[in-house]
Amino acid sequence: MRRLVASGVCAVIVSSNELQMLVLKACRGVGIPMAQAQEVAVALVKTPDALEALLPHLAQPIKTAHYDFSAGLTVRGASLLRDFSACADAAALGVQPIRICGMAACDLAHALARSRGLSIKADGADVVFTGSEAARPEVSRGVVAPEIWQRLSSFAALTYVPETDSSRLGGAGAGLSDND
Repeated sequence: MRRLVASGVCAVIVSSNELQMLVLKACRGVGIPMAQAQEVAVALVKTPDALEALLPHLAQPIKTAHYDFSAGLTVRGASLLRDFSACADAAALGVQPIRICGMAACDLAHALARSRGLSIKADGADVVFTGSEAARPEVSRGVVAPEIWQRLSSFAALTYVPETDSSRLGGAGAGLSDND
């Protein structure tokens, strides 16, 4: 990780691995299952401009989603971070139409779709899958605003074990003595 200051603007330059691991930890910190957290992390490495759109989704409580397969797939009460992958899987299997109700098509939703080679559009307050997208983004180093990096780090810190004698006795860290 490097800091870049140009024209009075400060940014953090990170490798794709650093960015992917921080996003993964941030998602895990708020309770997103591992597979979905990995998918979000991979998508945001490919589209780091969508990091700012991730932050409000990390702060939202995860709701129970209701899936209706009676005419394609309609999802109500979805958490974008948890439920997008199921919709993308359905799209890959040819299910049509796919609609996530009550979720605006933000930069994060577009990044997740592009990562899977799909395209989406906004239809009122809903996200609708519209089909395949030919070009997937390439992975490169990320340039992240320091305040976004800091907020992601605070969500990632939710995965840390508290530093106490009892946690060390339970196996966290190096234990009570580190004789390496």
